[in-house]
Amino acid sequence: MSFATEQKNEIISAPQKNACCRRATLFGVLASRATAEGDNIYIRINGDEIISYVSSLITEIYGKDPSVLTSKNGGRVRVIAFNSKSASKYIANLSNSTMIQSKCALCKSAFVRGAFLACGKVSDPKKQIFAELSPLDKRVMLFLDFLSELGLSFSLIRRGNTVSLYAKRSETVEDFFAMTGMNSTFFTFMNEKINKESRNHANRVSNCETNNIAKTVDAAAKQIALISELDKRGLLNALPEELVATARLRLLHTDMSLSQLVLVSNPPISKSGLSHRLKKITRIAEQLIKVS
Repeated sequence: MSFATEQKNEIISAPQKNACCRRATLFGVLASRATAEGDNIYIRINGDEIISYVSSLITEIYGKDPSVLTSKNGGRVRVIAFNSKSASKYIANLSNSTMIQSKCALCKSAFVRGAFLACGKVSDPKKQIFAELSPLDKRVMLFLDFLSELGLSFSLIRRGNTVSLYAKRSETVEDFFAMTGMNSTFFTFMNEKINKESRNHANRVSNCETNNIAKTVDAAAKQIALISELDKRGLLNALPEELVATARLRLLHTDMSLSQLVLVSNPPISKSGLSHRLKKITRIAEQLIKVS
């Protein structure tokens, strides 16, 4: 079972107490995927559970027992057919302002849930993030304006000969599911977003630590090479006594980090002090080698 199918099944299984919200859900289905020929209504849709659920809404709202027909094009898509003057009138008069009219604050959410049931797709957030609605082409702009009024920024995308509404910004996808009351889906996306951010942070920290280690190793290698060259040319003892001691210590313990070198220094010296001496040795060595 796909991730999108799981989310749709969750909508179906979640009870809607208000009859107006169940009606709004059906309107979302009709507005997105239904066509009318006279009073005959046809809804192209797929998924046995969704077909059964939409059929039950039709029986409740319009008092009709719809038929389920196999699509002429074959495949998984089937057609729910029923006869209703009221439904035909709703479809004929569809506009942005008439898609859903209700005093109930939850009906707009229910309407979008119905549209998602009929023509929605959503990615598994562990793989990628997007939400898509594919209403009938002639109603795409109606839905785009409607979603925009709800504060949801969807874009148009062409797939073959059809145009769909598409959102891939995580904030828009999260808002879409939060607004429609699909809380489980919303939290699934949020949790995965948090997990990704945590993994990315851990990777950044790891990369930073790796880079720091590489820089430290490179610095130590440069120090050792310069000190060795000074010693080879007989220039090492020309340095001040404390720098000579530090240089000899560096040559003696080539595999030690700065922190480890501090522990074996005699007389004791701080880490910053030892670092300062090694940098000074490096500068002097570069100058002596250049002029010698």
